[in-house]
Amino acid sequence: MSSTKKCKKDFEVDDEERGHWGSRAEFLLSCVGFSVGLGNVWRFPFLAYENGGGAFLIPYVILLVLVGKPMYFMEAALGQFGQVGPLQVWTEMLPCGVGIGVSMVIISVIVAIYYNVIMAYCLVYLFNSFRSVLPWTACDPEWADE
Repeated sequence: MSSTKKCKKDFEVDDEERGHWGSRAEFLLSCVGFSVGLGNVWRFPFLAYENGGGAFLIPYVILLVLVGKPMYFMEAALGQFGQVGPLQVWTEMLPCGVGIGVSMVIISVIVAIYYNVIMAYCLVYLFNSFRSVLPWTACDPEWADE
């Protein structure tokens, strides 16, 4: 009983006012915006086509309903309840599961680096497209085979 009071007390240490969602629709749209990323729009149609088209969608929807959505709900619920980062949530909820919080942070860093590289490539091509001679239209003789 005292550990429950201790955890609740630790979560309520900050007296500063935190932001809250304006409505349920705002929260839902925020979750959709968080879930639908570059990979969903860019890569999913190709993967579905390569792996059987409609036949691929059946196990995908089953795993989405049985695994993906419950885990997404758990992550959102823990974040809303704890109002702290993943390391702190897992440290206070289950100390032996702190590796889950560490892996969540590492995956977030890897995805952030991946997205930044993609955006850098987009910017390189955007800025190079303003040149009078596009760099990819002419072949430099030093790079030619013969």
